[in-house]
Formats: sequence, structure tokens, C-alpha cells
Amino acid sequence: MNRIHIDSIETASQGSRGKWIFVGLVILSAALIQSADAQSRNVDGTLLVEARINGTLAVLLIDTGAEHSLLDRGFAQRLGLRPVGVSNIQRLDWSGQTEVVLITDLNIQSAHANSIEMMTDDLSASSDALGVTIDGVLGDDILRDFAATLDYSAGSVTFGPISAMHHGVPVKLYKIGNLYLVHLSSDGVSLAFLLDTGTNFSVLSSSGWSKLNQSKEALLTIDGVRSSGTSATSKLVCIHQMRIGSASYENLPMRLVPPTSAGVLANLQVNGLLGGDFLRRFIVSLDLANEFLYLSPDPNYKADQDRFSTIGIQFAKDPTGFFTVMAVWSPTPASEANFKVGDQILSVNGLSTIEMTQEDLSLQLHGEPGREIRVDITSQGSRRTAHLRIKKLLCQ
Repeated sequence: MNRIHIDSIETASQGSRGKWIFVGLVILSAALIQSADAQSRNVDGTLLVEARINGTLAVLLIDTGAEHSLLDRGFAQRLGLRPVGVSNIQRLDWSGQTEVVLITDLNIQSAHANSIEMMTDDLSASSDALGVTIDGVLGDDILRDFAATLDYSAGSVTFGPISAMHHGVPVKLYKIGNLYLVHLSSDGVSLAFLLDTGTNFSVLSSSGWSKLNQSKEALLTIDGVRSSGTSATSKLVCIHQMRIGSASYENLPMRLVPPTSAGVLANLQVNGLLGGDFLRRFIVSLDLANEFLYLSPDPNYKADQDRFSTIGIQFAKDPTGFFTVMAVWSPTPASEANFKVGDQILSVNGLSTIEMTQEDLSLQLHGEPGREIRVDITSQGSRRTAHLRIKKLLCQ
């Protein structure tokens, strides 16, 4: 689950932040007593749910892009879990091995699972990016044993019997290996996107880009977008039109990632990741066991008109309590004002950032195009004040 926080350093389902696809053995026995809303919330376009793992409270990220479930390594150590083996792990553009631990008991309200082997990895980058401690990832190995309804506006996740959760327009999923993909089309071009609730920003792969018979120069708009845990950057593009089932949408922003020789996007059959930024338009019902997705338009959905109306930086809280610039997009007001990676943001419009949350600072840096803001920064040891005007950067 590769995550991007617009204006803030992105998260990941992720450990070192990338896209996680987990390959390993899961021994699962599950029982569902009744439908129930898990204690859950929407954080920056992804859904988190509270669970009890071996009796200990844990916060899990719902991630259909993860083939198998995952625990943070530090959390597993605090539970006293010892490795019982190793297994292959595949991320967005990398693959390797990680340790496996045995979970004796998992409870998410009335959803129960026992004797589960779960991967472990460092999820601190995900936690830092979201500003919330992430103890693990709830992947397809568990999600396919229950039906789940995701309501992004309400921030709720409802588990229930597979036969009782079919609401909305059915969209047939299909599998490549153990990954669930959905067919999309853009201007008549058929695309296969991984269903990925673990990312808050949909992704277009290099293979998807090649399939779109459009002018690359006309679509490329913003460069320098960074995923946490890596120094590599990607681009933002605006897809003019995208269709899923009978519904058509215009001017969809996506992150265009460079070609990779490893990981899920190295598979030329996978043209991108369909994330929470698109799915949050709907009440989403998941029936992975029968390979179906059900979409009902969400009457409470409100488009964020200011999402790309900003100055063009990503940032993260640093140990001093202020924020550090982690990426500078170009061309943007920030790049024109000579912002640099590593600059420290001290105040915005006279308000100190030391007491701000990521959301607080993001609200300061977004808004109506043309609004002027004053940002005090420390750059290479020198303090200066930058005067910028907010600009609509993408999908105008």
C-alpha cells in the first residue's frame, strides 16, 4: 500500500514504504457470528480498524493490495512473538524475504480468526506519515473469509457473512496469482488495476502509461512526488476520463511511477493501483471470495476542491516538533520560491508549526487559488521568509 499524503510525506502499508504484496503460507480458521461495525476510522484516505491480537489492542490498516496480512516487527516483539519461518515479500518495486510469526487469536468485534501466520516488517514510516501508530495490515488472506463494507465518509468498516453483504452495482474482479484486479478503461483503452485500499492515491504504471494512446508531454504536469522510505520521485498526471463498469469519471489525478524490474508493477499485466482516492466516492462492498466488488455512490461524498490547490511540497514532523520538507514538486509556487528538501518550516502566516498536526499545516497550505501565504523557513542554517500564492496544480 503505497500512500501519499498531499503536502505531507506519504505513508505505506508498508514498513519501508512501498507497496506490499505478501507471499507466504497462512493457516486460517475463521468464524463469523454476526455483522458488526469494527471500531474504525478514515485517516487520510485509508481505513484503519481496531482489533485484538492475542488479547492486545492493535490498529490495522485495511489493504486489499496486500496478498497476506502483516504485523509491525516492533509490535510483534512486544507481544513476545518469535519467528517461525521466513517468506517472500513483494512490494511495489522490490521483492525479498521477511520473518513470519504465528498469531493464535485475532478478534475484530464479531470477526474471529485463529492460528494465522503473518509477515513482519517495520511499519514506522507508515505510522509517521499518517500520524497514527499502525500495528499491522489486514490483507486478502483474512479479508476473503468475510464480506466487508467500507464507508469512507463515515470512516466505518462493517464485517458480515459473505452471502449477506451484496449492495450496489457489481464489478467483477479477476485474479493474477493471488492479487485482485479490476478492469478500467480510459478513452476506450482497457486497463487492469490492482484493487488497493491500502493506498490513498491511485497509481498508473509505466505499462499503463504505454497503453494510453495519448501525448505524454500533454499529460505530464507535476514532477518530484516522493513516497516515504525512498528517495526516488515520480510524477503526477491528470487522466482525462476513466470508466469503471457503467460509471465514467473525468479529470482523475494519478501518480505515474517509473519503470521497475521488480515488484508487483514489474508485471506488465498490472497497469496501476486503484486506491482510496477513487473508492471513497462509493460505499464499497468487498466479496473477495467470489471475486466481486460492489459499488454504491456515496451520498455523503464531497470532492476536495483544494486537494491540489496548494504550494507543492510534502512534509513530515521532525524531532524538534517543527516540520521538514521531504519533497518539492515542480513546477509549483514552492519550487519557484526555491524551497529545498530538508528545509524546516517554522511558521505559516505568523502561526508556529510546532503545535500543529499534519492536518493543521496542510489546511494552512491549501485553499483558494491566488490566496497569499507567508512561510518562515530555515534553509541550510539560514532563516528566511517566503511569500507564495496558492495555485491549482493538477486537473484544473
